[in-house]
Amino acid sequence: MKKLLGLICAIVLLSTKVWAADPSVIFIRNLADDIITNVLTSDVSREQKFERFKHAFEDALDLRSVGQFVLGVYWRRASEAEREAFLAAFIDFTTKTWADRFDLYTGQKLVVSGTRNAEGNQLYVNSQIQNNPPVEVIWRLKKLKNGQFKIIDIIVEGVSMAMSYRNEYSAFLQKNGGKLPVLTKELERKSANFKFTNAKAKK
Repeated sequence: MKKLLGLICAIVLLSTKVWAADPSVIFIRNLADDIITNVLTSDVSREQKFERFKHAFEDALDLRSVGQFVLGVYWRRASEAEREAFLAAFIDFTTKTWADRFDLYTGQKLVVSGTRNAEGNQLYVNSQIQNNPPVEVIWRLKKLKNGQFKIIDIIVEGVSMAMSYRNEYSAFLQKNGGKLPVLTKELERKSANFKFTNAKAKK
């Protein structure tokens, strides 16, 4: 029994070390550390926090791929000018939405529990925000040819960011004759009128 317990402990410790050294895990941990240190807990203005978050968020995510996915068939039907206008509005609104969500941070730790493969050059990084109760966060990453990673989806408690946007935008476009400029204008309107929900952000 002691030998068995010792073997189990060794496997757990080895697995922890392997996860800790995994480049995808390091990527997520570095992103979390960057946002917590340079944005959420930094002693700067809300405007400066948002600019720092925007830089980190846009650098970490492949928002063009996400934007293309959420539009589905409407991406293929759109002109290049319509795509670029949509992406600009989508990135601005999405960044504000996630900046607002991250601004609710009150000191919880992000613990990475491992990785698993997805199709092609993609993989999932499993993590948990140690809140009460804990919040499961799964990061879907795409590995680039240079060995770096980009986030293409964030799944919080089983809800996919990319799929949620896809369903929402598909329903909107169906009601508006499939006209992408109408959706773009709606995102621009929402972004212009965006209000942070966290009381700290309103000071």
